[in-house]
Amino acid sequence: MIETVDRKLADNTIAEKSPRVAEILGPAGAGKSTLARALGRRSNRFQADILLRRKDKIPFFVNNTLLLLPTYLRKYRHSNWFDWREARSMAYLKAALHVLEKQSADDDRVILLDHGPIYRLAFLREFGPPITRSQIYMRWWTDLLKQWIETLDAIIWLDAPNDILLQRIRFRDQIHSIKGKSEAEAFEYLDSYRLSFEQLIAESGADGQVKMLRFDTSQMSIEQIVDHVLAHYNLL
Repeated sequence: MIETVDRKLADNTIAEKSPRVAEILGPAGAGKSTLARALGRRSNRFQADILLRRKDKIPFFVNNTLLLLPTYLRKYRHSNWFDWREARSMAYLKAALHVLEKQSADDDRVILLDHGPIYRLAFLREFGPPITRSQIYMRWWTDLLKQWIETLDAIIWLDAPNDILLQRIRFRDQIHSIKGKSEAEAFEYLDSYRLSFEQLIAESGADGQVKMLRFDTSQMSIEQIVDHVLAHYNLL
């Protein structure tokens, strides 16, 4: 099944993003990486992720630290600071926008983001340390969410029933934290991620500005989904 929602622009004009950026979103086991690889095989117009070098992220890692550290030391020093995964996500969110701003105006690629901005912003809000409740952090987070909603061309949402997702996770080689959990714990984990994505998109107004392409990967094959995505981008 596919559902699309027309983008609404404040000035009622059509603004093509160059290059176009699509985030592949969904819980673990939904098939995000598989879809990205399949799209790349079918068309050379698709690029997997944004090419970020370490030196691209370092300035934003430093800036984020300088912005938030005084508040942490003043009010949150007895709690956790951002772990390495969280700090890397924060730097990525800023650095990727900076790189996209410098892209050529005639760039006709579609950049596919797996673990992209919606995923990272939801993860930070759901699992970040106590300082994420501070006003200065929330201003930082809200500003980035707004910028990314304006940047994204589409959100390709993949999902499947929890029992199927868990079966896929347990039978693949990739390490995942819920492999050893009970079914109830695993389902709770999957539901929390799904809910956090839904809430973020609803609160941000993304479903009124970004094309939403939703697919149940227990009902459709990856190749069928590829056909729908190619049709959306007029690449069939």
